[in-house]
Amino acid sequence: MRRFNSRVQSTAKAPSAAADENWRTAKLIARELDKVLDGVGPRKAAISRAAGELRVSTRRIYVLLAKYRFERTVSALLSRRGAGRSKRLAENVEAIIAATLREKWMVLEAPPLAPVVGEIRARCEGAGLRPPSYMAVRSRVAALFTPEEIAKRRSANPNHLRRLRPRPGYISAPRPLAVTQIDHTPTDIQFVEVIDGAGAFVGRAYLTILVDVFSRCVLGFCLTLEAPSTLSVALCLAQAICPKAAWLESRGIGHDWPTFGRPKQIVTDSAKEFRGKAFQRGCAEYGVSIRRRDRGRVHEGGVVERLLGKLNGVIGTHDGATGRSIMDRDGYPSEKRACLTFADLERCVALAIIDHNSQMNEKTLKVPLAEWRAHAADPPGVADAPDAVLLNFLPGAQRRLTPQGVELFALHYYSPWLGVLVPERDRIDKLEIRYDPRDISRIYVRDPGDKTFHVAARRDGATTPLTLWEHQRDRREQRTAQARSATEKVAISREIGAIVTTARTTRTQAPRSSKGELRDAVRSAKAAEAAKPHQSLEPAGAPAAPHPMRSKKLLPIEKW
Repeated sequence: MRRFNSRVQSTAKAPSAAADENWRTAKLIARELDKVLDGVGPRKAAISRAAGELRVSTRRIYVLLAKYRFERTVSALLSRRGAGRSKRLAENVEAIIAATLREKWMVLEAPPLAPVVGEIRARCEGAGLRPPSYMAVRSRVAALFTPEEIAKRRSANPNHLRRLRPRPGYISAPRPLAVTQIDHTPTDIQFVEVIDGAGAFVGRAYLTILVDVFSRCVLGFCLTLEAPSTLSVALCLAQAICPKAAWLESRGIGHDWPTFGRPKQIVTDSAKEFRGKAFQRGCAEYGVSIRRRDRGRVHEGGVVERLLGKLNGVIGTHDGATGRSIMDRDGYPSEKRACLTFADLERCVALAIIDHNSQMNEKTLKVPLAEWRAHAADPPGVADAPDAVLLNFLPGAQRRLTPQGVELFALHYYSPWLGVLVPERDRIDKLEIRYDPRDISRIYVRDPGDKTFHVAARRDGATTPLTLWEHQRDRREQRTAQARSATEKVAISREIGAIVTTARTTRTQAPRSSKGELRDAVRSAKAAEAAKPHQSLEPAGAPAAPHPMRSKKLLPIEKW
């Protein structure tokens, strides 16, 4: 592992531990010096006794007294290792050390310091100078190069240089819904689902939440089996923007969750589901601006990431917990101990969020839900419908209308209202389509006239729900089952090539003639070689019978 900082193979203590030890040593020295300065006996005897207690020379006690006698403070006795000390090496040795470190150590390959010290010692011996020690060279690294210069020249990773720079700024919001953050994480608990006839599935779900920065309330969440995608973002935003009373009632949760509304700004990372057209189109539809926390601004996402960790800490303490890492799991059999179903896990996450919204923050001493109710604007008279919000954030595509309808995922969709648009299909643009990956038996097509979405079913009449991943899996299996090997794919082309090669080698060098004469000759030859109908009508191998001679009648001859 490459190391870019100046502490190569260093055994120094941590800064806090070293400072504490330095302070304790200074207090001990100050106590002994006070006895020398305040004593009534002979000064020389007191100095000798202090040198014995501190295990230093009497000369060192005199030096310490010179520092301590005027201010009589412990800080005057602190070791100032960072302060510049006079250089004890010759200037030629210092020059060799500086040049060799720049040439051999300050490179992207980031070699350790020990072989570079060996090179420095060899160069000093070659110049007839006394070679420096390893510690002498290492102590000069910090004096010759700044941490930024070391990070820039000994590493190609920009993160090393970025962590040395100040990162001022803190994401804040003036009121609720002004700024929100969204992010995902795997849950730190396993769930189990028993499938009839197929067995039991055990796995981890993915959690997506939207957090209000001002109040720290969780506005909505989504729990999915699939990895974070456009669908999980759409489901999370649909729940966050719309009232949740019906959703809570359908799951048997009797607690209140009054936070909802259209956010003014959403802060996201650079994941592909936040850079897709569906997310950008949906945000534009509801007047939501997008702010990305790209490289160098990751610290601005601490609000949502902290709450994700808090929720995982709540649900990750029950049966089936996976821990934060393999070491944290410590051999715990999470798959065997899992007992929550997916629906149970979803209810547990909802209850944990409701509890967080009503819980006082120990740092700010504020309750998120109380802050929301105190500063949030009045809710709109007519709230957004969950289905409408979901449609605007679902993934989509554009397709041309044909007399058979529209095609998507190698499936054809048609509806009677599309038939009205068929005569005008050459005059209208591509139709805008939305689809729900959880069921592609139907799609949603925007009418180019009134701009509303209408349902279009499959043209083959199949109404059985079909997920996108099931459809892609079936097509992948069919493609694999009917695929030909590489040898089979080129077998026919090889036969064609053999025929062409044979024809090329047996071609005769006929005298040059006109193209018409050559064509007539080829036609005659091919016509003579072709099978004729009479060949099947005549008995095979029978010789043709000779034609009988016809008798001639002699006519009378008249002589004149």
